[in-house]
Amino acid sequence: MNWIQKKLQSFVEKAKQTFKKNRPSKAEQANSAWVNCPGCNQMKLREDLKKNFNICDCNHHFDLDPKILFTELLFDEGEWEKIPCPPADPDPLNFKIGDTKYIDKYNANIKKTNQDSAVLAGIGKVNGLKIVAFGYNFAFGGNAMTPRENEQLMSGIQKALDEKVDGVISVYQSGGMSVATNIHGLSTMPKQMFAMKELREAGIVTIGILESKITGGTFCNTYGNDFLFSTNPNNESQLFAGKRVSASVNKGQALPEDFGVSKSLLSLGMIDGIFDSRMEIRQRITNLIRVLLKKSEKESREESTSNVKVDIPTAI
Repeated sequence: MNWIQKKLQSFVEKAKQTFKKNRPSKAEQANSAWVNCPGCNQMKLREDLKKNFNICDCNHHFDLDPKILFTELLFDEGEWEKIPCPPADPDPLNFKIGDTKYIDKYNANIKKTNQDSAVLAGIGKVNGLKIVAFGYNFAFGGNAMTPRENEQLMSGIQKALDEKVDGVISVYQSGGMSVATNIHGLSTMPKQMFAMKELREAGIVTIGILESKITGGTFCNTYGNDFLFSTNPNNESQLFAGKRVSASVNKGQALPEDFGVSKSLLSLGMIDGIFDSRMEIRQRITNLIRVLLKKSEKESREESTSNVKVDIPTAI
């Protein structure tokens, strides 16, 4: 009987090897000219997506580099000033797993993204309004928040207070606080909330824009904003924990199909609105800020060449 089992097992192993699907590595996928869209399950040319700011024909939103967002979608004439990142230590615990040092991974992300931290901060005019913007770059290690990212946020908020800007805009994508920094990362959460309170007391409008993949402590801190919007009705993973993690915790209890999806958050009153796409960010935020600051039609025309029409229902 043993020889039959061995033959059968040998046959199964050979069959597995014969029909095994060779999946490309992460590096091969990143360098491929094609990418599979999870929204429509179709293969798309990366170059075609780039021409439409990484938005598929089905309206699925792929990640967008904040430098492209700032230059091509947000600031007037693509002109903005980078707010320097203070030289805070992103690895206060000298953390490592085995022979892999966290600081080495962090420095590799600096080289990969050409950013000093996972958060990019800039100041400039958006439809004539003076704005400080923060762009969270998920390509930078999932935008895990360390003390350096916190200091980048603090420097940007201080700039907003010093310059008495009209608004502060944050476009969020992050997996939360960096586990490698332990309490040093978690302690940045209340600091950011206090800083957002300073903006509110100074009369500066704060608006948070949620992309897909905004979880953990960073998701909690989005509620320091005056308003929260999502860039797309079908954005996913917009809760403290994503669907996979939540399902593993709540075994035996089925999660709603739209768990963590933008339209679900809106129906539950967790966000203030949803855009059709990220292409609307510039127009919608300036409409809303002008209404809140009670900018007159004349002031609007003088400040901007885009002839923005204030429409309260649309803005909100």
